[in-house]
Amino acid sequence: MSSPKADRTGGIGPFAVGTIVLALIVLALTGLTRACSVSAPGAVDRASVPRIDVAEATRSASGSLPFRVRGPAMPADWIPQSTDTRGVPGGEAFRLGWLTPDDAFARLVQSNGTPEGLVSSEGGAPQAGEPVSAGGLTWATYRGERNEPIWVSDVGGVRWLVTGNASPARFVQLITTAQQSP
Repeated sequence: MSSPKADRTGGIGPFAVGTIVLALIVLALTGLTRACSVSAPGAVDRASVPRIDVAEATRSASGSLPFRVRGPAMPADWIPQSTDTRGVPGGEAFRLGWLTPDDAFARLVQSNGTPEGLVSSEGGAPQAGEPVSAGGLTWATYRGERNEPIWVSDVGGVRWLVTGNASPARFVQLITTAQQSP
């Protein structure tokens, strides 16, 4: 007659295996969530935002793109924080992003891609909106996947797209400064 004593054969029972698996999952999730942070709107630690050199990024991109790019010198309270160059349907795109003075984000994308390709590359399957006027141009507008506004227009032979969660006034400020940039 066997007793309900622990298995002395050195094997691990199903309960122990389940506990180990659960512990590994908890450790993995803990490690992943440490890489993420959540903060209330307007609670951005501006001192810790990574900064880029817009002039250097623009010089670097201009050598590899088949169209002219501009690197707007935004006021000092705009933090330039991201840049990249990527392929979009019908061409290439040069992207610059800023943290605005009111802790929102704005991105200027300059491209030779198709309007549809550029808009879908930034906003997924956007919803078309009413056109707006800014900087002496008419801009087609859309709402992207994250409900962010997207404005698109052709500026001096280059297609521009402005997006982010910044206000329309900040979009206009970015557009106006970019138009005045060499």
